[in-house]
Amino acid sequence: MAAFTAPFANASAMNSMLAHTAWRSQESSDEASTSGNGNVGQNTILEKTHEFFQMCDIENKGFITRRDMQRLNSELPLSAEELENVFDTLDSDNNGYLTLEEFSSGFSSFLFGNTIAEEEVMGEKNSLPEVLYQTHTEEGLVKAEEDEEEKHFCMLMESLGANNVFEDPAEVRSLWAQLRRDEPHLLSNFEDFLGRVTSQIREANQEKREMESALKRKAATHDNEIQRLYEEMEQQIKSEKERIVLQDYERFLSRSQDLELQLSRKEKALEQLFQKQKRLESQCQELHSEQHVTKVENVKLKQTNDELAQELENTSQELMLAQEQLSLLQEQSTRLHEEKEIEIYRLTEGLQRERESLLKQLDLCTCLDIHPRMSSASHQQSMEKMETPSSPRGQPVGKENSVNEEVSTLAPERLFKIVLVGNSSVGKTCLLRRFCDDAFHPGTSATVGIDYSVKTIAVDNSQVALQLWDTAGQERYRSITKQFFRKADGVVVMYDISTEESFTAVRQWLTSVKEGAGEDIPVMLLGNKTDKETQREVQKSIGERLAKKLLHFCLIMSRRILKEQEDQEKEKTVHLVSIHSEKKRSCC
Repeated sequence: MAAFTAPFANASAMNSMLAHTAWRSQESSDEASTSGNGNVGQNTILEKTHEFFQMCDIENKGFITRRDMQRLNSELPLSAEELENVFDTLDSDNNGYLTLEEFSSGFSSFLFGNTIAEEEVMGEKNSLPEVLYQTHTEEGLVKAEEDEEEKHFCMLMESLGANNVFEDPAEVRSLWAQLRRDEPHLLSNFEDFLGRVTSQIREANQEKREMESALKRKAATHDNEIQRLYEEMEQQIKSEKERIVLQDYERFLSRSQDLELQLSRKEKALEQLFQKQKRLESQCQELHSEQHVTKVENVKLKQTNDELAQELENTSQELMLAQEQLSLLQEQSTRLHEEKEIEIYRLTEGLQRERESLLKQLDLCTCLDIHPRMSSASHQQSMEKMETPSSPRGQPVGKENSVNEEVSTLAPERLFKIVLVGNSSVGKTCLLRRFCDDAFHPGTSATVGIDYSVKTIAVDNSQVALQLWDTAGQERYRSITKQFFRKADGVVVMYDISTEESFTAVRQWLTSVKEGAGEDIPVMLLGNKTDKETQREVQKSIGERLAKKLLHFCLIMSRRILKEQEDQEKEKTVHLVSIHSEKKRSCC
């Protein structure tokens, strides 16, 4: 009976299942007894138990679960909850499943506590049809026996204390009566089973009542706690409401006081605005009167303005005429300055000639004093060979030379200022001496500051004086050199073909020339010291490419450009003078 030691909450479900199994087994036993087999009743019940197990274990797992147990719902008059209770009763080890041995032993331990005599079962089974056909007296005896069984069953239930335990004691009574009639040797086991089941049911009911009582107490405690929390919440809500109302009242009072103060200030401001409006009205009236006076004055001022505008226009015209006259005067002054320079050149040339003549006479007198006995022929030869002594720099500043005696006697028509620039030691001074004196002085020292010479040449059947300025190439004289770019008519940029550094500085010199003299000034690029061909560092093609790109290539073109520019300036001057004279005639 180990399978029935666990609490069994629904005893009627187990009783119904056992009764149904016993009834099905009884029918199978009757059929087997007619065929003459021995010990068939026990085997039939076991087979029925196996049949129930196979109905649950349709997957042939070898065990059944709670869900598999529900498949007996169609075979047994039990609900799903009752089948779960039966499963819990049979699952003694609480592993959640029942094997075939556990399932069979649960029924066999109850139904087969003792060996069933097949002959007794068959005898009782065979005697049952005879009882059905007895007389009315025998039926009365059967009824008396049933009453006796009812009495014994009631006494049994009272002794077990199970009168109010089972919901439907009729099923238990019918099973008890059937066992008493058919298998009395199992009756004691059944009564013991009923006693244990009743005790377990009473214990379960007691636990149920205790749990219900505890649940009620817990519910009451919960209700009390909820009530307490509700009261506390109500109290908190009430206090919070009072606090909020108090704060609102305080804010209302504060806001009211602020509004009263603002209202008083607004009233004062309104009063001030009324007073200000009165003052403004009075001022407006005064302004209206002043406006009328101002209009009258504006009319007068407008007339005066018109008169002044007319005077300004006349003055502007006079100013324009004065500016034109001033420009003409400036041009005349420039022309006079050029003429003055030419005159200075002429005077300088005359003084130079006188100086040379006096020097020759002085030398002649000196020679006569030293050699009084020299013949006139030797004196004449000495005078022809005598020359003016020269310094290492050559001619002094301002010296003039001429191509021939005939050209020098003629006065030059124009004077051009030509500036020679380049790094130090590129040969600017030697080039100037070669061009002016047709002589080379190898011991020439570096130019200090600036020097110049004048050379008269013939260009297109006219005499032109070239004022050639020799500048210093050292860095400390650059600022002085830049000053001579102003009013220069042409620039010669020189470099040494044997020194690449001097050629690299050409671009810097060109930039200085453009900044000081402008973009339109003629520039000639000249490579000097061609006698040092073996030491050449700047190739001729490189110099020619730079000259073609930036400069005019030949000096003749530069001289013609200078002449054309001066012709254009003269034409401008003549044109401005004619326009000025026409304006004067139109004005008169």
